[in-house]
Amino acid sequence: MKTWLGLMFAMLAGALVLAGCKKSPGEAAGESDVNGYLCVKCKAKFYTGEGVFAEHCPGCKGFDLKPVVGYVCEKDQHVTVMPRGAGMARCEKCRDPLAAIKLPREPDLKAWGATKKSRAEVCKN
Repeated sequence: MKTWLGLMFAMLAGALVLAGCKKSPGEAAGESDVNGYLCVKCKAKFYTGEGVFAEHCPGCKGFDLKPVVGYVCEKDQHVTVMPRGAGMARCEKCRDPLAAIKLPREPDLKAWGATKKSRAEVCKN
């Protein structure tokens, strides 16, 4: 079990390094200008500006929010956005398995169908 976990960690670390190497300057895998979310209750897709972290869904006001990540396809460079830890990721275009992870940027989230929400819409104060 420990060997399997170690192997998975090494693969994830390698994927992050590879994803970071292929980005343009200023766009590393761990950098983003926005924060994306999926509401578990009503399935709303939304994002907030940099430094704004949602406390509740702007639609149903539910608190069960999943942060989303982007998976980059090596074959076609398409970014598939899905909740973090949702399981095996496959490219939305070619259906190949995905391993390269990055934080999605605003264009990625818009393509996913998310809408931008203000601090007032997703935070108590």
